[in-house]
Amino acid sequence: MKKKVCIMILILAIIGVLTGINSLAEGISKRGIDGVNYGRVIFPLLVGAGTVYLLKMRNDS
Repeated sequence: MKKKVCIMILILAIIGVLTGINSLAEGISKRGIDGVNYGRVIFPLLVGAGTVYLLKMRNDS
């Protein structure tokens, strides 16, 4: 059960990163690198990395 939840969270994080990249690219083209909110890409990356870590820990034990 926990593995299915982790995989679903990972899929949602990947979707979040992919949609955030589009927004990030538009923001950089309009406002430059300094005027962009990177949270829409960084947060899903951190969530995805944490989920992968949990999956690896679960598989190792």
